[in-house]
Amino acid sequence: MPNYLSPGVYVRETDFSFYVKQISTAAAAMVGVAERGPVGKAQLVTSWEQFLGKYGGYIADGYLAYAARAFFDNGGQILYVNRVAHISDPTDRATLAAVKSSATIEGRGVAAMLTTGTAGTDEIRWAAREGGTGGNALSIVLVAAGTDSALTISVTGSAITINLATDASGNPASLVADVLTAIASHAQASPLITGASADTGIVQPAPQANLTGGTVPVDTLRIDAIDEGAWGDGISIRVENGSLDPAGAFNLVIRYKGNPVEVFKDLSMDEARPNHVELLVNEKSRYITVHDLSATSGPASDRPAVGHYLLAGGDNGLDTLTDADYIGDPSQHTGIYAFDEVEAVNMLMVPGVTSAPVFAAAIAYCEQRQDLMLIADTPVLLEPLEAVDFRKGQGMYSHAAFNSSYAALYYPWLEISDPMTSQKKLIPPCGAVAGCFARSDRKTAVWHAPAGIDRGRVFGALSVGYKTSRAERDVLYPEGVNVIAVFPDTGVNIWGQRTLQAQPSALDRINVRRLMIFMEEAIAKSSRFVVFEPNNPQTWRALVRLISPFLQGIKEKGGLYDYAVQCDEDTNTPVVIDRNELVCRVFVKPTKTAEFAELNFVLTATGANFTEIFGA
Repeated sequence: MPNYLSPGVYVRETDFSFYVKQISTAAAAMVGVAERGPVGKAQLVTSWEQFLGKYGGYIADGYLAYAARAFFDNGGQILYVNRVAHISDPTDRATLAAVKSSATIEGRGVAAMLTTGTAGTDEIRWAAREGGTGGNALSIVLVAAGTDSALTISVTGSAITINLATDASGNPASLVADVLTAIASHAQASPLITGASADTGIVQPAPQANLTGGTVPVDTLRIDAIDEGAWGDGISIRVENGSLDPAGAFNLVIRYKGNPVEVFKDLSMDEARPNHVELLVNEKSRYITVHDLSATSGPASDRPAVGHYLLAGGDNGLDTLTDADYIGDPSQHTGIYAFDEVEAVNMLMVPGVTSAPVFAAAIAYCEQRQDLMLIADTPVLLEPLEAVDFRKGQGMYSHAAFNSSYAALYYPWLEISDPMTSQKKLIPPCGAVAGCFARSDRKTAVWHAPAGIDRGRVFGALSVGYKTSRAERDVLYPEGVNVIAVFPDTGVNIWGQRTLQAQPSALDRINVRRLMIFMEEAIAKSSRFVVFEPNNPQTWRALVRLISPFLQGIKEKGGLYDYAVQCDEDTNTPVVIDRNELVCRVFVKPTKTAEFAELNFVLTATGANFTEIFGA
């Protein structure tokens, strides 16, 4: 307690209102091949529309888009995605094989110039219409010949002759404005030169002279697709003069697959200005990034030349894709390890990838994190016994049996109508299953089994790759293979909820495993307040007060049969306290599901007494 040194009222505050906060149970994570999107970086999408905008549509190289669509169609709302491509050295992101599409645009160069006349009277500053050395070949001559002649323009090759109007005495009679108007309206001269003047006098003849000072355009702007892949080859760029400042700024019009998608107006090449091209385009465009290549800063000649440009050279980096690319490396946060930076994720999927190394790595990742489950697919087109062989690593498979309560295996694949071809197509079930998990959590709670004719109903599937009989399901389910079955009256349903744990226990059921993940994570996060607190009965009671109401709420909602929390002298002995440890034991009896319903029909004699029968 503080030392009070003088009389007065001293206020102290003690907070006993700690509670266990709710956490997400339905956030999914997928690793796979996509049309576009960032490689090796987990990104959040919350709808199919967002997925299309960030990762593109359906492709022949992978099932990621199909699985994402099935996830959202079946009730999923939170999805983290990591796009993969081949990386030659898993410990070095710089060895990524995927390449961004790109285009390099030249500047306009410095236009050739020529000044005729006398300042204050008839001075005209001529400039080549286009920058570059080509303007140095242009020549201009101003001629006054004959009497009472009209102003005319003639162009022969690169030589421009301006025949000034004359009066009856043969003197020039063309004003500066007349000459400039004539040049601007002449079909052959106006594409070659422009003129400007502040004078208003009569233009005097001038000998033939070439424009000078034009320089060769240099590379001024590089435009890259925002992400790696051949998708960027579908991007085209049109450069226009600025809308508000045609002489000093420029516009970029971005098209994708021929359709205009973005417009950036009145951009500058001056790094000191707020409308510098990199400031207004990078991190704002969903299609491109730009890089100012000009050595100088600001001149109008640095602007990219007006024209239409196609991005090219994109590569998906899939030609040498291996299991290691899906697995990734923890030091680089690639593959499945991209989700190291995402704490709130509960389900992991690698749609359509069914190799043993990827399975083993994904299971190990889930076991290490202890806060998410792997939803796995069997290989496509397997017979029931082959699915059992795959799970156990026998028959034509030589890998070790998959054994973990943090993973679940589903069979067979789903049959859909392919949006790309309108033909039937088999897709891995993991996306739809994860969606059913999310829908089940939203309708009930995490401790309810995501299976059956309601919570396990699969939307968007026409059928399955193999329709199992009851006898085949009797073989598959005891081996930890969750069947997706088709029934005449209820359609396509998830008909199992076993984990891949081989040892029989409460954790061989998905609802119990997910309940334990939920309770462990929620209580652990909310119990951090005890760290560095005194290890005494007051702190022990505070921890019990935190945990007990949370478990009681789960019990009242049907998630637990019963529970007990022990944090006292028995768990925290002097030896434990001397090690600066606090031990709390949480005992739970998780609710089990009714998976095998037995209906007993008993026939009795007409005169039998049911009360006597029930009591027998």
